[in-house]
Amino acid sequence: MKLQLTPAQEQRFAHLAEATGRPTSELVEEVISRYLDEIEMRTNEVREAEASAERDGWLTTDEVFARLNLRKTA
Repeated sequence: MKLQLTPAQEQRFAHLAEATGRPTSELVEEVISRYLDEIEMRTNEVREAEASAERDGWLTTDEVFARLNLRKTA
């Protein structure tokens, strides 16, 4: 996989690498890992919330509007 950064992003990484005394590649790997962890956590939270809502009998937005539309036509 090839990662392409903007010049501004490269500059930010270079400044952070210099400020922290760490290699730029190490910082890039850490940032990507942390971001992936965050996305996975959020995705799991959404899935858990959806499963909980379904178990508890909550209606989706589409279901609510469908029921409202049925009332209008009745």
